[in-house]
Amino acid sequence: MRMRTFTAGSLPEAMEEVRQLLGPEAAILSTEEMKDGRVRVTAAVDSDPDDSLSTSLGAAARTAQTFQEAFSYHRLPDDLQEHFLAAAGDVAGLSPDLALAGAFEETLRFAAMPGDSGNRGRTYILVGPPGAGKTSTTAKLCARRLLNGRKSIFITLDHESAGAREQAETYAKALKTPLRRANDPDSLLQAVTDCPADHGILIDTIGVNPFDDQECTELMELREASGAEVVLVLPAGGDSLENAEIAQAFSAIGARYLIASRIDTARRYGGLLAASVAGELSLMGAGIGPSIGSGLTGLSPLSLARLLLPDMEADLQSLPTGTAS
Repeated sequence: MRMRTFTAGSLPEAMEEVRQLLGPEAAILSTEEMKDGRVRVTAAVDSDPDDSLSTSLGAAARTAQTFQEAFSYHRLPDDLQEHFLAAAGDVAGLSPDLALAGAFEETLRFAAMPGDSGNRGRTYILVGPPGAGKTSTTAKLCARRLLNGRKSIFITLDHESAGAREQAETYAKALKTPLRRANDPDSLLQAVTDCPADHGILIDTIGVNPFDDQECTELMELREASGAEVVLVLPAGGDSLENAEIAQAFSAIGARYLIASRIDTARRYGGLLAASVAGELSLMGAGIGPSIGSGLTGLSPLSLARLLLPDMEADLQSLPTGTAS
C-alpha cells in the first residue's frame, strides 16, 4: 500500500493530482480543509495484489488519521506533514510507530553523541541562543563520556551570563573534569592545543542571537579557532517556524548536529523536527531531566516516532541511544 498526500487549491484539483500520480484505482483515505483555504487529500493505492484490498485500505486509513492527528497536535508545518507522510511509504501491515520510524529513518539524520560508540569526534563546541541550556548540556556530555570510560576537558567561554562561571566550576568539580577558560579565538586555540591527546574537548559558548551578524561572525571565529564540530542546543518545545529559522542561521555558522534540551518539559515536538530538517542537522540527543549523570539520552527513529504519536509516548528515561547514519 503506497500512501501519499496532495495539496491543492480545491478538492477537484487535488483529485486530479491523485489520478495523475496514483491512477484511477487510488482510494481516498481522508480530506482536510486547511487554514489557508487549500485542501489536503490523503490517498493510497494497493501495491500488493496478495493483500486484501479492504483490509489494506482500512489499515492505511487508520494510519493516515493517526499521523494527521499527531502532526496537528505537534504543530508541524504543512510541508513537513506531507514530507513525512510521503516518506512513510508502504504502511500495509506496519503499526503507526514503525511506519513513522521508517519515515524518520529515511528523511532525518541521526548521530551518536560524543564518547558513544560510533562517534570518533574529539572536539565539539556547543552553540545556541541565550538560555538554551548549553552549559548543563556540556556537563551532561562530560558525564556521559565519563560513564563510558572517556576523559574530557570542559572549556567555558561564557563569562557574561549571571553565575555562568560558577555554574561551570560546580559542574567540573562534581565531575572531576578539568576546566579551562577562554575569552577569544586566540585563548581558545591555546586552551584546545594544551589539552591532552587522550581527552575529548567540550566547549561551552555564550548565548548568541543568530540574527545578529556581529555575534554570528564572532562565533564563527571561535569555531574556526577551535577546529570543533558544532552542536546546536535548542529547547524542544519551540515554535516550528521560529526553530527552523534559528537552525538555518546556526547551520550557516557551521552547526551540523542538534541536541534538544528540556524535551521532558515539552509536549509538542514540531519545532524539533522543523529545526532538524531546515538546518539539515543530525539529531544527536535530548535532555530528559536536570540530572547531570542521567539527564541526557540519544534519539533513534523509533523513539522519536513514539514521542510524537498519541498513546505511544516513550519513557524518556529509557530512550535508546541514536546511532550514526
